[in-house]
Amino acid sequence: MVCRDLARFSATTFLSLIVASSILLSGCKNQEVPSHWSAQPVQVDGQMTDWAGIPANYLEDSGVQLGLCNDNQNLYILFRFSNQAWARTIRMGGVTLWLDNSGKKKKDFGIRYTGGPSLSEMQGQGMGDRGGFRESLTPEQKKRFLQRQAAMANKITVINKERNKESTIPASGSSGLAAGSAVLQGIYTYEFRIPLQKGDISHYGIGTQPGQAISLGLEWGGMSDANRERMKRMGSGPPGGMGGGRGGGRSGGPRGGSRPQPPEEQEIWVKTRLALPSAE
Repeated sequence: MVCRDLARFSATTFLSLIVASSILLSGCKNQEVPSHWSAQPVQVDGQMTDWAGIPANYLEDSGVQLGLCNDNQNLYILFRFSNQAWARTIRMGGVTLWLDNSGKKKKDFGIRYTGGPSLSEMQGQGMGDRGGFRESLTPEQKKRFLQRQAAMANKITVINKERNKESTIPASGSSGLAAGSAVLQGIYTYEFRIPLQKGDISHYGIGTQPGQAISLGLEWGGMSDANRERMKRMGSGPPGGMGGGRGGGRSGGPRGGSRPQPPEEQEIWVKTRLALPSAE
Protein backbone atom coordinates (compact mmCIF):
# COMPACT_ATOMS: atom_id res chain seq x y z
CA MET A 1 0.00 0.00 0.00
CA VAL A 2 1.38 3.33 -1.03
CA CYS A 3 1.69 6.48 1.06
CA ARG A 4 2.63 9.68 -0.77
CA ASP A 5 4.16 12.78 0.80
CA LEU A 6 1.55 15.54 0.62
CA ALA A 7 3.17 18.38 2.51
CA ARG A 8 2.29 20.77 -0.34
CA PHE A 9 -0.88 19.01 -1.41
CA SER A 10 -3.34 21.53 -2.92
CA ALA A 11 -7.10 21.14 -2.69
CA THR A 12 -7.30 20.82 -6.47
CA THR A 13 -4.80 17.96 -6.54
CA PHE A 14 -6.52 16.31 -3.59
CA LEU A 15 -9.88 16.37 -5.31
CA SER A 16 -8.46 15.02 -8.54
CA LEU A 17 -6.92 11.99 -6.81
CA ILE A 18 -9.79 10.92 -4.57
CA VAL A 19 -12.38 8.51 -5.93
CA ALA A 20 -15.76 9.76 -4.81
CA SER A 21 -17.33 6.32 -4.45
CA SER A 22 -17.10 4.45 -1.16
CA ILE A 23 -14.28 1.91 -0.88
CA LEU A 24 -14.48 -1.17 1.30
CA LEU A 25 -11.51 -1.12 3.64
CA SER A 26 -12.19 -3.93 6.06
CA GLY A 27 -9.41 -6.15 4.73
CA CYS A 28 -6.82 -3.40 4.80
CA LYS A 29 -3.58 -4.36 6.55
CA ASN A 30 -1.87 -1.94 8.91
CA GLN A 31 -0.12 0.78 6.96
CA GLU A 32 3.01 2.47 8.23
CA VAL A 33 2.61 6.23 8.72
CA PRO A 34 5.43 8.15 10.44
CA SER A 35 4.80 10.59 13.26
CA HIS A 36 6.86 13.78 13.13
CA TRP A 37 8.15 15.84 16.02
CA SER A 38 6.22 19.06 16.67
CA ALA A 39 8.23 21.79 18.35
CA GLN A 40 5.03 23.71 19.14
CA PRO A 41 1.60 22.49 20.28
CA VAL A 42 -0.90 22.10 17.44
CA GLN A 43 -4.11 24.09 17.71
CA VAL A 44 -6.99 21.68 17.12
CA ASP A 45 -9.34 23.73 14.94
CA GLY A 46 -9.52 21.93 11.59
CA GLN A 47 -7.17 24.44 10.00
CA MET A 48 -3.89 23.59 8.26
CA THR A 49 -1.84 26.48 9.68
CA ASP A 50 0.01 24.45 12.32
CA TRP A 51 0.73 21.65 9.84
CA ALA A 52 2.90 23.77 7.57
CA GLY A 53 6.19 21.92 7.18
CA ILE A 54 4.83 18.71 8.73
CA PRO A 55 4.50 16.04 6.03
CA ALA A 56 1.16 14.29 5.68
CA ASN A 57 0.43 11.13 3.73
CA TYR A 58 -2.14 10.25 1.09
CA LEU A 59 -3.45 6.74 1.74
CA GLU A 60 -4.10 5.66 -1.81
CA ASP A 61 -6.27 2.65 -1.03
CA SER A 62 -8.72 4.68 1.05
CA GLY A 63 -8.64 8.12 -0.54
CA VAL A 64 -7.82 10.02 2.66
CA GLN A 65 -4.97 12.21 3.80
CA LEU A 66 -3.51 11.41 7.21
CA GLY A 67 -0.91 13.35 9.15
CA LEU A 68 0.62 12.49 12.53
CA CYS A 69 2.88 14.48 14.81
CA ASN A 70 3.63 14.55 18.50
CA ASP A 71 5.46 16.33 21.26
CA ASN A 72 6.26 15.14 24.77
CA GLN A 73 2.66 15.47 25.92
CA ASN A 74 0.33 14.79 23.00
CA LEU A 75 -0.28 12.99 19.72
CA TYR A 76 -1.88 15.17 17.01
CA ILE A 77 -3.85 13.60 14.16
CA LEU A 78 -4.89 15.21 10.88
CA PHE A 79 -7.63 13.43 8.90
CA ARG A 80 -8.87 14.83 5.54
CA PHE A 81 -11.05 13.71 2.63
CA SER A 82 -13.45 15.05 0.01
CA ASN A 83 -16.23 12.46 0.22
CA GLN A 84 -19.40 14.40 1.04
CA ALA A 85 -21.30 11.30 2.17
CA TRP A 86 -18.59 10.58 4.73
CA ALA A 87 -18.86 14.12 6.11
CA ARG A 88 -22.62 13.74 6.54
CA THR A 89 -22.12 10.37 8.23
CA ILE A 90 -19.58 11.75 10.70
CA ARG A 91 -21.84 14.66 11.54
CA MET A 92 -24.73 12.29 12.27
CA GLY A 93 -23.04 9.15 13.61
CA GLY A 94 -19.48 10.18 14.36
CA VAL A 95 -15.99 8.91 13.56
CA THR A 96 -14.31 6.62 16.10
CA LEU A 97 -10.58 6.81 16.68
CA TRP A 98 -9.12 3.68 18.28
CA LEU A 99 -5.71 3.80 20.00
CA ASP A 100 -3.72 0.68 20.86
CA ASN A 101 -0.39 1.08 22.64
CA SER A 102 0.38 -2.60 22.00
CA GLY A 103 0.70 -1.94 18.25
CA LYS A 104 -2.14 -4.32 17.38
CA LYS A 105 -5.77 -3.62 16.47
CA LYS A 106 -7.40 -3.71 19.87
CA LYS A 107 -10.56 -1.67 20.31
CA ASP A 108 -10.29 -1.22 24.05
CA PHE A 109 -9.70 2.54 24.17
CA GLY A 110 -11.06 5.07 21.72
CA ILE A 111 -12.87 8.32 21.21
CA ARG A 112 -15.91 9.02 19.06
CA TYR A 113 -16.22 12.53 17.66
CA THR A 114 -19.73 13.35 16.51
CA GLY A 115 -19.91 16.60 14.63
CA GLY A 116 -18.02 18.43 11.98
CA PRO A 117 -18.88 21.39 9.77
CA SER A 118 -22.28 22.90 10.54
CA LEU A 119 -25.23 22.36 8.24
CA SER A 120 -24.88 25.95 6.99
CA GLU A 121 -21.20 25.35 6.20
CA MET A 122 -22.07 22.14 4.38
CA GLN A 123 -24.77 23.92 2.40
CA GLY A 124 -22.20 26.57 1.54
CA GLN A 125 -20.11 23.77 0.04
CA GLY A 126 -23.11 22.63 -2.01
CA MET A 127 -23.92 19.61 0.19
CA GLY A 128 -27.35 20.29 1.62
CA ASP A 129 -29.25 17.16 2.64
CA ARG A 130 -28.42 14.98 -0.33
CA GLY A 131 -30.13 11.63 -0.14
CA GLY A 132 -33.09 13.16 1.72
CA PHE A 133 -32.23 11.62 5.10
CA ARG A 134 -33.97 14.28 7.20
CA GLU A 135 -36.95 14.36 4.85
CA SER A 136 -37.29 10.59 5.35
CA LEU A 137 -37.87 11.02 9.10
CA THR A 138 -41.19 11.52 10.78
CA PRO A 139 -41.67 14.94 12.47
CA GLU A 140 -40.97 13.38 15.87
CA GLN A 141 -37.84 11.60 14.61
CA LYS A 142 -36.62 14.81 12.98
CA LYS A 143 -37.14 16.72 16.22
CA ARG A 144 -35.14 14.15 18.19
CA PHE A 145 -32.46 14.03 15.50
CA LEU A 146 -31.95 17.81 15.64
CA GLN A 147 -31.97 17.77 19.44
CA ARG A 148 -29.32 15.06 19.48
CA GLN A 149 -27.14 16.92 16.99
CA ALA A 150 -27.34 20.06 19.10
CA ALA A 151 -26.52 18.10 22.26
CA MET A 152 -23.55 16.31 20.65
CA ALA A 153 -22.08 19.33 18.89
CA ASN A 154 -18.41 19.65 19.79
CA LYS A 155 -18.53 16.64 22.09
CA ILE A 156 -16.31 13.56 22.41
CA THR A 157 -17.43 10.17 23.68
CA VAL A 158 -14.58 8.34 25.40
CA ILE A 159 -14.84 4.56 25.04
CA ASN A 160 -13.12 2.40 27.64
CA LYS A 161 -14.10 -1.22 27.05
CA GLU A 162 -11.87 -2.53 29.84
CA ARG A 163 -14.03 -0.60 32.30
CA ASN A 164 -17.18 -1.11 30.21
CA LYS A 165 -17.71 2.63 30.32
CA GLU A 166 -18.44 5.52 27.97
CA SER A 167 -18.04 9.16 29.01
CA THR A 168 -19.06 12.27 27.09
CA ILE A 169 -16.78 15.30 27.44
CA PRO A 170 -16.34 18.63 25.62
CA ALA A 171 -14.18 18.54 22.50
CA SER A 172 -12.53 21.82 23.54
CA GLY A 173 -9.65 20.05 25.31
CA SER A 174 -10.57 20.91 28.90
CA SER A 175 -10.04 17.24 29.82
CA GLY A 176 -6.96 16.80 27.64
CA LEU A 177 -8.65 15.23 24.62
CA ALA A 178 -9.62 17.63 21.84
CA ALA A 179 -11.23 17.47 18.40
CA GLY A 180 -12.00 20.09 15.75
CA SER A 181 -13.09 20.31 12.14
CA ALA A 182 -13.46 22.62 9.17
CA VAL A 183 -14.30 22.51 5.46
CA LEU A 184 -12.66 24.51 2.69
CA GLN A 185 -12.96 24.09 -1.08
CA GLY A 186 -14.70 20.75 -0.66
CA ILE A 187 -12.02 19.28 1.64
CA TYR A 188 -13.27 18.12 5.05
CA THR A 189 -10.60 18.34 7.75
CA TYR A 190 -10.69 16.79 11.21
CA GLU A 191 -8.04 17.19 13.90
CA PHE A 192 -7.52 15.33 17.16
CA ARG A 193 -5.28 15.83 20.19
CA ILE A 194 -4.69 12.75 22.35
CA PRO A 195 -2.62 12.96 25.56
CA LEU A 196 0.15 10.39 25.75
CA GLN A 197 -0.31 9.97 29.51
CA LYS A 198 -2.96 10.71 32.08
CA GLY A 199 -2.37 13.70 34.32
CA ASP A 200 -4.03 16.30 36.52
CA ILE A 201 -5.64 17.93 33.46
CA SER A 202 -5.42 15.06 31.00
CA HIS A 203 -7.81 12.54 32.51
CA TYR A 204 -7.54 10.31 29.42
CA GLY A 205 -4.33 9.12 27.78
CA ILE A 206 -2.90 6.43 25.52
CA GLY A 207 -0.35 5.23 28.08
CA THR A 208 2.75 5.67 25.94
CA GLN A 209 5.65 8.06 25.32
CA PRO A 210 7.81 9.40 22.47
CA GLY A 211 9.80 6.66 20.78
CA GLN A 212 7.15 4.00 21.34
CA ALA A 213 5.16 2.27 18.58
CA ILE A 214 1.35 2.35 18.58
CA SER A 215 -1.54 1.51 16.25
CA LEU A 216 -4.50 3.72 15.56
CA GLY A 217 -7.71 3.02 13.70
CA LEU A 218 -10.37 5.25 12.17
CA GLU A 219 -13.88 3.87 11.80
CA TRP A 220 -16.99 5.53 10.38
CA GLY A 221 -20.04 4.85 8.23
CA GLY A 222 -22.36 1.89 8.15
CA MET A 223 -24.87 1.21 10.89
CA SER A 224 -22.88 0.23 13.96
CA ASP A 225 -24.51 -1.11 17.11
CA ALA A 226 -24.01 2.30 18.72
CA ASN A 227 -25.66 4.06 15.79
CA ARG A 228 -28.57 1.62 15.84
CA GLU A 229 -29.09 2.31 19.53
CA ARG A 230 -29.07 6.05 18.88
CA MET A 231 -31.58 5.62 16.06
CA LYS A 232 -33.85 3.65 18.41
CA ARG A 233 -33.74 6.50 20.90
CA MET A 234 -34.75 8.88 18.09
CA GLY A 235 -37.88 6.90 17.25
CA SER A 236 -38.97 3.44 16.31
CA GLY A 237 -35.61 2.30 14.99
CA PRO A 238 -33.62 2.68 11.78
CA PRO A 239 -35.58 3.76 8.72
CA GLY A 240 -36.30 1.06 6.17
CA GLY A 241 -33.23 0.02 4.22
CA MET A 242 -30.81 1.13 6.98
CA GLY A 243 -30.08 -2.26 8.43
CA GLY A 244 -26.70 -3.66 9.31
CA GLY A 245 -24.10 -5.08 7.02
CA ARG A 246 -21.75 -3.36 4.63
CA GLY A 247 -24.09 -2.57 1.77
CA GLY A 248 -23.51 0.97 0.51
CA GLY A 249 -25.36 3.47 -1.58
CA ARG A 250 -29.10 3.86 -1.32
CA SER A 251 -32.14 2.14 -2.66
CA GLY A 252 -34.65 4.61 -3.97
CA GLY A 253 -35.66 7.53 -1.75
CA PRO A 254 -38.37 8.71 0.56
CA ARG A 255 -40.85 9.13 -2.28
CA GLY A 256 -40.12 5.65 -3.63
CA GLY A 257 -41.03 3.96 -0.38
CA SER A 258 -37.49 3.11 0.78
CA ARG A 259 -35.11 5.15 2.89
CA PRO A 260 -31.52 6.16 2.07
CA GLN A 261 -28.81 3.87 3.39
CA PRO A 262 -25.68 5.15 5.14
CA PRO A 263 -22.33 4.89 3.33
CA GLU A 264 -20.51 1.60 3.68
CA GLU A 265 -18.64 1.05 6.90
CA GLN A 266 -15.06 2.27 6.58
CA GLU A 267 -12.09 1.21 8.69
CA ILE A 268 -8.44 2.26 8.40
CA TRP A 269 -5.62 1.09 10.62
CA VAL A 270 -2.08 2.47 10.64
CA LYS A 271 1.02 1.88 12.72
CA THR A 272 3.35 4.63 13.80
CA ARG A 273 6.32 5.20 16.04
CA LEU A 274 6.04 8.38 18.09
CA ALA A 275 8.81 10.80 17.21
CA LEU A 276 11.66 11.80 19.51
CA PRO A 277 13.00 15.36 19.67
CA SER A 278 16.30 14.25 18.12
CA ALA A 279 14.49 12.65 15.15
CA GLU A 280 13.66 15.98 13.51
